[in-house]
Amino acid sequence: MTVQDFIVLYNETFKFIEKNYGRDQVDDLWAVISREWCTHLRDLVAEKGMEGMNAYWGGNSGTLSREKAFYDIELKDGVFTITMDECPSVKEIRERGFTVYKDYCEHCIALYGPVVADYGFEMKSFIEKEAGTDNPTGKCKLVARKAGANV
Repeated sequence: MTVQDFIVLYNETFKFIEKNYGRDQVDDLWAVISREWCTHLRDLVAEKGMEGMNAYWGGNSGTLSREKAFYDIELKDGVFTITMDECPSVKEIRERGFTVYKDYCEHCIALYGPVVADYGFEMKSFIEKEAGTDNPTGKCKLVARKAGANV
């Protein structure tokens, strides 16, 4: 199984769970993944704070480069921002002929938000949807700051 296969499977699993068990069960799945599987991000943020976020997502060895995403990362004045211009997951799902789960993009904040919150940061996501639909465009922004600061 390739990463690309996993992305499609992940998408279809979210749809299956919501259809058969309800959206709250999708949220529960995301909470378990966050708690049990986001350990690399957790370790980096524990050690380096926002620089750890930058190491996790950015640079040549960060997850977004490995996924071949089209994005910008900025760490400036206590604000860490990822601006995603083309999400490789959304693109992969569409290119394989599948419909993107309407809330697919919300899994990012559900997975990563609690991890960074454990270290005093607040993260918000801003997800772009196709006009007049619930379909994500593959463009979004994640913004993190120290908890209590305006995000």
